[in-house]
Amino acid sequence: MEKELVGKSLDQLVEIACQELGCIPEDLELEILEFSSSSLLGIPGKKIRIKARIKPDKVLSERANRAVMFLKEVFNCADFKIDIKTNLLKDKMQVEIILSGEDVKYLIQNTAEPLVAFEFLTNKVVARALGLGPKIVLKPEGIDIEKEKKLVNAVKRAIEKIKNSKEPQVIKVGSQREQKIVINFVKQEENIDYKIEGEGKQKKVILHWKE
Repeated sequence: MEKELVGKSLDQLVEIACQELGCIPEDLELEILEFSSSSLLGIPGKKIRIKARIKPDKVLSERANRAVMFLKEVFNCADFKIDIKTNLLKDKMQVEIILSGEDVKYLIQNTAEPLVAFEFLTNKVVARALGLGPKIVLKPEGIDIEKEKKLVNAVKRAIEKIKNSKEPQVIKVGSQREQKIVINFVKQEENIDYKIEGEGKQKKVILHWKE
């Protein structure tokens, strides 16, 4: 959020900016857009035009603190053992919240649908308290949710191709969790089976039509 203000005194404009943005001068980031001095009929005059915004660190830390408060309250009520760490990503203007602990497993079931719901709810709660602003992203430590979403889409496409052509399709998997995701989708299909080949990074799940 930023404000563009015009006046005759920088001190006055800073005071107005603080009132409108709800902050103190130390939290402001100022950009001087225009500074001119002129006289009309011998009367000296001055015009200053500035753009004022709250510093990124301040914006991000406020949203991170509010998100952490909400998540801790929910996790405590659910008796979840989940640790929370925050990263303030100033280049993306984003708050990243890293979740770890034995009960994170409940948030990443069903291709992380519970985690997606928690992220949506967290952003809604913070927006209601502080207004719209930088997005809050929840990430389970050591798991790439975006990569898993791409894997799910790849499996769905492979299944459709098998149904249309009856030709086998190969899905590469890099971990036991990825392998489980693929197999869970295949088990929902009556006419499609699978076999696993390779080891480590070379492991792959071959999907094929049941004869």
